[in-house]
Amino acid sequence: MNLMSFVFLIGLLLAMVFLYRFADRWIKKMDPGTVKKANKAGFIIGVAGGIGWYLLHYSVFMLITVAGVIIYFLFYGYDREESSEG
Repeated sequence: MNLMSFVFLIGLLLAMVFLYRFADRWIKKMDPGTVKKANKAGFIIGVAGGIGWYLLHYSVFMLITVAGVIIYFLFYGYDREESSEG
């Protein structure tokens, strides 16, 4: 891995951490139907990227898989109503 690839991956990781930190407020304001569609899209992107990564052995599919998994878990469970316990 050359230096440019390493710097790109570090930048991508920092961008994902920033997105994850502030996405909670943004996602809770969204329509539940849109959240459900984004969740399904993240799952499909993750699965398609994983299959492409396994079959074609290109590293770009690894990044697509990671992006799909992140999208899936960002939107996971946000379409449910919050309930107060006790």
